[in-house]
Amino acid sequence: MSNKKISASLAVLLFSGSLLTVSAMAVPRLVNTPVAAQNKPVLQDMARLASTGSKAPVLKVEAPAPVSTVNSDLQLMTEEELQQVYDYADRQVNSDPRVSGREMTDAEVKRRQVLEDQYVYEGVRPKQPLPLEPGKAELYLDMEQNTYTYPERQMTDEELLQLIDWYQRINYVMSKRHVKAVPGPEELSQKEAVALAASSVGKLFDVDVAKLETNVGYDEAGLNKRRTWTIQFSPYKSLTLMGQGKEFWQYNVIIDGPTGIVVDTTASNFSLKRTPISASAASLIQKDASWIHEATQIVIEKQGETRKITKAFLTDTATNNKRGMVAVKLLLEDGSSYTAEMRYPDQSLRCLIYEPANMAK
Repeated sequence: MSNKKISASLAVLLFSGSLLTVSAMAVPRLVNTPVAAQNKPVLQDMARLASTGSKAPVLKVEAPAPVSTVNSDLQLMTEEELQQVYDYADRQVNSDPRVSGREMTDAEVKRRQVLEDQYVYEGVRPKQPLPLEPGKAELYLDMEQNTYTYPERQMTDEELLQLIDWYQRINYVMSKRHVKAVPGPEELSQKEAVALAASSVGKLFDVDVAKLETNVGYDEAGLNKRRTWTIQFSPYKSLTLMGQGKEFWQYNVIIDGPTGIVVDTTASNFSLKRTPISASAASLIQKDASWIHEATQIVIEKQGETRKITKAFLTDTATNNKRGMVAVKLLLEDGSSYTAEMRYPDQSLRCLIYEPANMAK
């Protein structure tokens, strides 16, 4: 399982408002505990330990969580409205929507993010639906050409809400077609997966996820086409925080469904500025043993790994230098490995990736 494949999967978590509302027609412009259990009772024991151990985060949300009324409102869509979305999606199944003329400005994107949280959590709705043919307004979607046209001026809140409402309708309608995958009888349940994910975030980042929003997805074609749990912990109304330029942390965990092995735990902060690593700095890093020492300490002390580390070295340096990251790969005695990706120059952990020796490629 390569870092690139994992990063591609995480992109869905990092840049969507929710794991459960990702659409192929998005707005033009998301516990590293190696438990290769063979039966469910063992997995249940692990989840119980993860949720009740003294160092594990408490999963109970003590403060009232915002409640979305989106689905209950969209259930009122007429059969004609539902069929309109189905017809549009069927025509554009292999084509992303285009934008005619200008792109959305940064200011509009930020306003849209705040408005989307208001749409989801506060019941704010547009006064009129998005026009779906030319000639009706300055902002419209030409459904036949699959093309959006934005006004030359800055869009109003009403127009941005019309866009948000249309994409929410697409997500809702297409979700009715999607057959939800369910884990097999020998695989982790959702509750167990969330407990393991929370435990991993707590171990690696010293974070209690109790009051964070939890979004969970189960994908039958996840990493390496294996079934995977994807769990995201983020602040409620994180789009508002993003739109207002406020700093916050978000945690994403990927768990292999068939084995119950947590393969990736990542911490993201969109406010952090990355510092590309120059050739001279990269040369110094190659000679600096502190990077490998820090990665080793993370795996042994935070992760709690007891197997012998047989080799440790920097990996994917050409790519990571551009990203401002230093990745250290640590090989274990049984052929398994960890990759600890750390930010430059402070050596803070961004993600820990685990690759079992026996996991099918």
